[in-house]
Amino acid sequence: MTDEQKFEITELVNDSLDSAEGVWREVGAEVVRAKAALANEALEAMSNRSVEPVPTQIPGHEFIEDGKPLVDEFIAFVLDMRDSSKHLNIAIANTGATELKRVYYETAAVLPACSRIIKNNKGGVTEYLGDGLLAFFRAEKDKRDKACYHAHAAAVDCIDAVKGIVNPILKERYQLPSIHIGVGMALSKAILTLTGETNFLKPTAFGKCVFYATKLSKGNNEVFADEALKLIWPTSDTGTLRFGLRNMGNVTGYLMYFV
Repeated sequence: MTDEQKFEITELVNDSLDSAEGVWREVGAEVVRAKAALANEALEAMSNRSVEPVPTQIPGHEFIEDGKPLVDEFIAFVLDMRDSSKHLNIAIANTGATELKRVYYETAAVLPACSRIIKNNKGGVTEYLGDGLLAFFRAEKDKRDKACYHAHAAAVDCIDAVKGIVNPILKERYQLPSIHIGVGMALSKAILTLTGETNFLKPTAFGKCVFYATKLSKGNNEVFADEALKLIWPTSDTGTLRFGLRNMGNVTGYLMYFV
């Protein structure tokens, strides 16, 4: 990242935490006291679904129309925060603050910062997954090299931003220990379609890339790629990027590192 981008991310993290503090003051106590409530509503008939194109954050596809699924190739990018469930059992040190408040502040800092970094690198965030996010980089056949570089640059920048910007701010403001993230990336074709109910149709991408990227996002400040992404990665005699084979449970991945 450039110095200007680092300044931008620093400002964004502080603004996001200021906003999170305000939200918590307003409703935090109620959230902690409240019991989970589940409600199911009947789906309306398919004939009542909206036929208007729905805007998306999927690169290369500004809109998706209901009933008109598309297929394209993407690098799926999943970012996951380590041990956030454990953080729910550890309050903010020396403050008496609730554990939920701690995780809320951590995600309030990490997710906006990493979303901005992904956007700056030509990717699009489509979902926030609690303590992580799902993003896509379009891998057009004649532009695969750029997609690879953009996705990897975003992953490296996200890790650097958490280590060099987010963690110092969380420590200064709340005396929190450092947090860590992992990034998994995978390549495949994906089906683009709309899912949901009549008044809430959500653009969604389904593909092996999403499954594998999720499985590969369990590193500790590490970036992992799947076999398909490794095979199409651009090479050069002077390149310093390496792929180290790793067994990630039921998925084979490759740790991406520089030498």
